[in-house]
Amino acid sequence: MARLTERIALVTGGLGGIGAAVAHLFAGEGATVLVTDLGPLGTRTVPPGATYRTLDVTDESAWHALAEEIRRDHGRLDVLVHSAGIAVSRPLLDTSPDEFRRVQETNTTATFLAIRAAAPLMPPGGSIVTLSSVNGVLGATGLAAYAASKFAVRGLTKVAALELAEAGIRVNAICPGSIATEITASPGFADTDMAAYTKTIPLGRRGAAQDVAEAALYLASDASAYVTGTELVVDGGITAGRRFPKR
Repeated sequence: MARLTERIALVTGGLGGIGAAVAHLFAGEGATVLVTDLGPLGTRTVPPGATYRTLDVTDESAWHALAEEIRRDHGRLDVLVHSAGIAVSRPLLDTSPDEFRRVQETNTTATFLAIRAAAPLMPPGGSIVTLSSVNGVLGATGLAAYAASKFAVRGLTKVAALELAEAGIRVNAICPGSIATEITASPGFADTDMAAYTKTIPLGRRGAAQDVAEAALYLASDASAYVTGTELVVDGGITAGRRFPKR
């Protein structure tokens, strides 16, 4: 049986990487999917039957307009997966204040705006899934702005879970580890030795966007009806602890 039949689901950052994998999986599970991203659709695709809208996730007025559109066209929203985000790979002392602020605005403030826009549309049983990161659990060199934003997303998620529980709305975060997406393929990560890094992952491989999408499906569905205010770490074992190399 499809696990999201008759659900209305909004996926931000849905044209690539994790967001796209979530949108396609949810559509295949019976949801009516609304996809947003920054910029026109162009040659990129959304799942059959899905609706696409451009959305600057840092723009409060744009969130208000989208919420009114969802209310008018669907009457409610059952699931939000807020996947949109950015990363800057740069040592802390080389990160400019403007860069730092831009990452916080896109990753943290936008999550705040997303929850504020989505929650009033949700009936009891609604589910909000935010995207933190393994770098919202553990620090990492070169990712000061990103780690700060993703630690903040975890805290915001917990507060939202507490405050929305009375309305029957669940709020949880996913903390992906090293996932092969456009972000880590960008020039900012060109000096990272991915082969060496992969050897440190207990399961011996980097994650795929589909790995995270399956976690989002669990948190969006009734299978997680008693789960709220937590983080689901999808990292191949990175945060489990240290491993000591053999001679």
